[in-house]
Amino acid sequence: MIVAHGLALARVFSRAGWHAGVALVLAVSLVACSAPPPRDEHSLFEEANAEFEARNFFTASGLYDELLEQYPFSDVAEIARLRVAHAYYLDGKYERAISAFNDFERLHPTSSRLPFVEYTIGMCWLDQMRARDRDKSAAENALRQFERVVSRYGDTLYGRLAAFRLSQVKEHLADHELFVGDYYARSGKKEAARARYQFILDKYPETGAARTARERLNGLAG
Repeated sequence: MIVAHGLALARVFSRAGWHAGVALVLAVSLVACSAPPPRDEHSLFEEANAEFEARNFFTASGLYDELLEQYPFSDVAEIARLRVAHAYYLDGKYERAISAFNDFERLHPTSSRLPFVEYTIGMCWLDQMRARDRDKSAAENALRQFERVVSRYGDTLYGRLAAFRLSQVKEHLADHELFVGDYYARSGKKEAARARYQFILDKYPETGAARTARERLNGLAG
């Protein structure tokens, strides 16, 4: 068995085999030499920050993702996770931003940055709100998110900003209900129209649409 193995090795290292082996070793060495060494976490972080500040959000998010993949427990991991989520938001990638912000909340449940995170999730929904005659699910999600921020962080900067955004969302939703109520009124469906107008008065009494809804109700009663 040993003799046979020795003969096999002798054949491998015949003149032709020897040249092939040397070529293989040289090729592997060249590949190893040409591969760039992995960048350290702080260099990646600085490069990502530079791209972020230059508003190259696609490039920045890729660099932050690379950093987090290679160095998930780095001392800059928390801010990198926040920045990658923010980059997605600023780049209009709202679904990815919401997912990344949710990951941040899960991984950093005691972070001082949570008010910003939760407020910006609300902004992701607000920026997706559509015209009053279209689907209102984004507005409803924004409403719930801003209510959550106001409840948790009411007397803070982001709590006050959320309260302002909440009033905008309520105006939008009330206007949607007014649009639907007016459609029913034009179609002769007075009871359906009346129900929509009353809903506005009950749910969004502080909105401009509520004043109009009251006028519409009075008109239907006349």
